[in-house]
Amino acid sequence: MYIQALWTTGSDSTDPNTDLASIGPDDTLYRDVVVIGGGSSGTYTAVRLGDYNKTVAIVEKKDFLGGHAETYVDPNTGYTIDIGVINTSEYVDFSTGKTLNYTPPSSEAFDTALSFVAKYNLSDMVPQTFITNQGYVPILNISMLYMIKYLNSDQINSFVQGFLTTSHHNTQELYQKVTAFLGSDVLLNSTVLSMNRSGNGPVQVLVQTPAGRKLIIAKKLVSTPPPRLASLGGYDLSEDETALFSQLSANGYYTGILNNTGFTGLTQVYYGSPAVLPEEDVKADILATVKRIQEARGISTENTPDWLAFSSHVPFNLMVSNDAIRDGFLKKLFALQGRRHTFYNGAAWHTQDSSVLWRFTEDYVLPIILASL
Repeated sequence: MYIQALWTTGSDSTDPNTDLASIGPDDTLYRDVVVIGGGSSGTYTAVRLGDYNKTVAIVEKKDFLGGHAETYVDPNTGYTIDIGVINTSEYVDFSTGKTLNYTPPSSEAFDTALSFVAKYNLSDMVPQTFITNQGYVPILNISMLYMIKYLNSDQINSFVQGFLTTSHHNTQELYQKVTAFLGSDVLLNSTVLSMNRSGNGPVQVLVQTPAGRKLIIAKKLVSTPPPRLASLGGYDLSEDETALFSQLSANGYYTGILNNTGFTGLTQVYYGSPAVLPEEDVKADILATVKRIQEARGISTENTPDWLAFSSHVPFNLMVSNDAIRDGFLKKLFALQGRRHTFYNGAAWHTQDSSVLWRFTEDYVLPIILASL
């Protein structure tokens, strides 16, 4: 078979992740580019490649596009809440549940701190940075490179002009319309079984979909999942890719919505940790903290709060040490672009910010992909 001949492992393989004997023409997709990951970066890349008349297939393991751009929809009222927007109105000591007598620096003080007043006396930046750089924990121990990339010019402009959101407070609406626009080019609930990016021939990606296995044969591949070894099952990683990706560490970041807390309305929660934690441990810690706040405020704790939504955004804020940065880690990371017909995009190559990632795609990733086709 022609398809078998493309696969370097041979046609006698019995591994379902490499044996293509059962893959027929109807289950084979030919595209200019295959995009792995349908988060903010992957979705934007796919749409923009289509604008340049390039054929695309996008593979996403979840049942929706958008990645961390999630929206909770109340099943009774249809009311929507974007999970991931923080509005801090008071400060609480989570160890005791008691409200703190604390007044954060004024906007004027923050603006002054952004000018690096007293050359690096940045204490007035810390509270706003803590709110803005969600999930970067502990913020005073993280390299300034990562902090400033997240606290970027777009964020600073938003402090002055206000943050943009959708008119319906439903970020997922954007990605739902993109899903409809891309149609059958979107493979949801799908995972990469194996791939072949070697040689001068096309990229071959075997994917498990709800409709069975599909083989995608493409000129180029764009990878957007967090490049940690545990996140890249099915990838045929090179020695260079493995050596670089194995150095990355990550924060834990989790979001959710609770009901029945005794506080006003629904309670949105955000939880950051220095390392990735089991989800059940995170939930238990959040509920224990809520209980301490309830007790401190005289709120009954007889009823346990209900989880209306919970989402793990791990691995979050992929980073390396200052020593690795000095040794040229980022230069080596970017040197992977274009090798083995592969281009990389996503937060690990810039930061956890959709607007910045879209500009990064437009200014850097898209041009080098188009130049290679």
